[in-house]
This record gives sequence, structure tokens and C-alpha cells, in this order.
Amino acid sequence: MSTLDWTIVALYLVAAIGVGSYFTKRAGRSTSDFFVAGRTLPWFIAGTSIVATTFSSDTPLVVAGISRQTGIYGHWFWLSAAIGQTATVFFFARLWRRTEVITDIEFITKRYKPSPATSALRVFKVFFDGVLINCIVMASVTLAMAKTIKVLLNLPETAILNLPFFGELNAPDVLLLVLAAAALSYSLLSGLYGVVYTDMLQFALAMTGSIGLAVIVYADACGGTGLSDKLSSSPGFEPNFLNFFPDLRSFNLKSFTFFVYVSITWWARAPGKGYYVQRLLAARSEKDSFLAFLWFNICQYVIRPWPWIVVGLVSLYYLPNLKDNESAFPMMINLFLPSGLRGVMVAAILAAFMSTIDTHLNWGASYIINDFYRPFINAHKSTRHYIRVSRLTMLLLTIAALVVTTRLNTIIGAYKYLGLTLAGVGTVMIARWYWWRVNPYSELAAIVASLVVANLLQIKLPGTATTDLYAVRVVVTVIVVAAIWITVTFLTSTGTPERHTIDFYSRMKIPGPGWKTVRQAAQIKPNPTEFAQNLTAWVTSVAFIFSAMLGIGKLLFHQFGSAAVYFSVAVTTGYLLKKLIARMKFS
Repeated sequence: MSTLDWTIVALYLVAAIGVGSYFTKRAGRSTSDFFVAGRTLPWFIAGTSIVATTFSSDTPLVVAGISRQTGIYGHWFWLSAAIGQTATVFFFARLWRRTEVITDIEFITKRYKPSPATSALRVFKVFFDGVLINCIVMASVTLAMAKTIKVLLNLPETAILNLPFFGELNAPDVLLLVLAAAALSYSLLSGLYGVVYTDMLQFALAMTGSIGLAVIVYADACGGTGLSDKLSSSPGFEPNFLNFFPDLRSFNLKSFTFFVYVSITWWARAPGKGYYVQRLLAARSEKDSFLAFLWFNICQYVIRPWPWIVVGLVSLYYLPNLKDNESAFPMMINLFLPSGLRGVMVAAILAAFMSTIDTHLNWGASYIINDFYRPFINAHKSTRHYIRVSRLTMLLLTIAALVVTTRLNTIIGAYKYLGLTLAGVGTVMIARWYWWRVNPYSELAAIVASLVVANLLQIKLPGTATTDLYAVRVVVTVIVVAAIWITVTFLTSTGTPERHTIDFYSRMKIPGPGWKTVRQAAQIKPNPTEFAQNLTAWVTSVAFIFSAMLGIGKLLFHQFGSAAVYFSVAVTTGYLLKKLIARMKFS
């Protein structure tokens, strides 16, 4: 790294902290300002902030690593989430904004009547989602940042500090602590205001760096003998690496895994949760929440993936003997980017790291304060008191995440563990919105069963280095957990809707057949076409996103006939989607 590179990185850090400092006073007005930005975010800010958060320091490393290991079709592990997240746009985004809650966990108090079971569910989810899951995600991001720092900065790995819980720390570890402290500082100062507005800067920088690297790498690979010849000469490359789908003509583990991805794993994504919902709740209107999540999906799956996929695939030619696939992305930065551009790319990855950490700190603290500390430990205190405790909570979460980082070995391993653990919960998370019988016992049963079943399957069906049984474990988990929570629901629900359920429906007016009994009790006439409109728009949006994404990929790899077909579908479905959205009504 040259002096110019370090100057670019320093300017970014100063700008990020400056933006956070600017919003300090506004964030301190109330917990609503601190955690959901006073519900003032326009759709473009809210949607871009979600994309910036999901663009973490681990994302390009994982995507490039999958490209090297399995080729393009291996990305259906995460691309299939688009099916669920477009469902969020049409079935859940407006409903979330309508709840007027501060966190998605607080929704429990709106959906279910006050009871010990409701309180137990709320507290359990605070520590399960807000602490355990949150710290694992932050740890995976931090592990990715550590790998990047080691490759790009070439800092010595000799121990220079020894801290309790962390043990011996070298120069890369200390730099990580500095970066985490910077993200923590502006998050403490400005709450969600600082998070989302620094996200704008971070996303612009991160995308500029990623696209710039991909263009340089792609242009170099296309020169000389051409892209196809260079890839074919790579010892780790296989012809099927350029296939967008596995061979679906025969039933094997690869085709089975693909079908599980596109038919089951996205269920857990559909209702939305965590920081996704936090941005929807912070939007200034239902329409803004709707457009924010639609914009997020277009950025996430159409614009963002290909720079990382291209760099990962082409790295097979330039780095044929690399043992750690997840180090390919930073190695390619070192190999291709000159001084100045390397500083932009390093700053971009730092930005990606900080944009994820700041969000997870604010979101995790919102759970602990809004759904545990305030209602159960220390109610009726001043706003200043809750903001102060929120900031202390964010500090403690930072420390916990850094400790968890020392226990992780691979990023994709953490992703798959979370995917398996949460897979069984997806069905009940959808059903609680669209079936009146679901109650707190249903959710508790699903979460506990999913934890137990998923961890047992990790032990009993671990798979091997060449046989990944992740899809098998997912199917078993989903079936067993669904059977358990549905049984519990019928055993614990009443035969007729209670007053709290009727009041909830009267406020939310959710379409679909699952509320027919409640509609009759509340004497509310439904919109007979709303559910069908949402379903049509969802299917159309899925077709638009995947055809546009696959069209870009076909074009990059010179498959021009297929690209033309996919782009034709994208234009047609995009036009239809615009017409369908124009007919929708927003409160």
C-alpha cells in the first residue's frame, strides 16, 4: 500500500465518522429516532442502506470462493433468496410498515395477546436473534476482514498485544479492532441516521471498487488467447463451471440441492426479519417501504453479483494453486490494481465491513433495549437513560462478536450453519401473518425444534469434503419442524378468534384465506383481488430479476443468443411489473 492508498483510506474513515457526528443531536431525541430514524427515510435511502449492509466484507470473498469451487450454479445457495425477498416486497413490506413497531420482535406484542408465553417468546428471540445469531454474523464479517487485511496489507503476524478473552493479537488483529471501534463510534453517536447515510457513501465506494476490479480483470482475461481458452487451461477449471444450472436431466445430489434451494430454503427469507425489517419500519410511508425493498432486490441480484463471480472464475487462471478459495478476491486486488485504485478498493472493503457492523450493532441493541430492558427490567425511564444504555449495549455486542470471531474457521461454514438453523422457522414466520390460529406456542415450538433438529443433523449427517449434505439436512429440518409447530398450534389455539386477534386484523387488514374466520367475526369485507394481485406481481418480479441477472451473465461469457432471450423476457416482465405496481394501493 502506497501513501496515496493510505490517504484514500484515511479520508474515507474521517468522512464516515463526520457523517455520524452530524446526526448525533437528532438521534438523541428518542429511541424511535435512534433505532428507526424517526420513520423519515425515503425509499431510495432505505433500500440502498439494506444493499450496503448485505454487501459486507465477507460477501465478495464468499462469492468469489464459490465460483472457484463449484462454478456459477453453486451461487444458487444465495441467489435463491431472491424468491423469498421479492415475496417480502409484495406480501410483507407494507404490512411491516403498518405495524408502527420499532423492532420486528415487538410485532409479537401486536400479533398475540399479553401472556407469559408471549413474554417468553419475546425475551427468547431477543437473545437468540439479537445476540447469538447477530454475533455469528458479525464474526463471519470480521473473519473476512481479517483475511483481506492479511493479503492486502502484508502486515507482520507476530504477536504485539495480549488481551483477556482474545489472547495474543498481531498487527492485523489490532487494525481490525481499530476499524470496529470506528464503526462503533459513529453508530453510538448517531443511531440509525448515521448508519443509513454512511451506508450511501459506503455502497457507492464499494460498488465502484468491485466493478473497477472486475472490468480490469475481465479485460485482461479476454486479451491474448481469449477468456474461454484461459479458463480451459486452468487446472482447477471444469467445463460445467460456466453452467448456470446443474444438469437437471438426471437426479443426483447436485440437482436435488438445486431444487431445495429454489423450492424451500427461501421460505425463511420471505417474511423479512432483523435489519431488513428495521429499514422498512424506518421508511416514511408504506409506499416507501415497498419501493425500498423492491430497489434492494434489483441491486442485490441484478447489479451486484457479476463483478465478484467474474473475479472468482478468472482467478482460477491467475491463481491456480491457491489453497484458500475465500482469499481469491483480495489476492486478485493485489495482483491487478495499481496504487490509488488499490486504496479505493481497500477503502471499499473497509466500507463494506463497517456498513455491516454498524447496522448489526444498532439492530442488536434495538432488540435488547426495546424488547427486553425497557419492558421487563427498567420501565418508565427518561429518553436519555435509554439512549445511554443502548450505547453501552452496542459496546458489549462488539466485544462479544470479536470473541466469537476467534472460534470461526470458514465464512461459508457460518452461512450454512445459520441457513440450516433458521430453515425450519421460515414456515411459522410466514404463517403468523396469514393464518389466524398461529400463537406464541407455535413460534416457540418452531424455534426450539429447529435448533435441536438442525444441530443433531450437523452431527449425524455431517457430509464429507466431496459430498455436501446441506440440502438433505434442510429438507429434514423443515419437515420435522413444520410437523411439530402445526401440531402445537392445533393443541394450543382456541376454536374461535379472541378479541386481540380480531383487533389485530381490524388494524392490519391482511388479505388471504387464512383470515376468513376473523373477517367474519370482525365484519370486515376483504379486497377480493388483493392477494391474487400480490401473487401475480411476485411471480412477475421473480421472472424479471432472474432473467435480467442471467442475461447479463450470458452476455459476459459471450453466449449472445441466450442473452438476447433472457433480456427479452426481462423487458417484457419489467413492463408488466410496472403496470401491476401502478394498480396497487398504499395507506
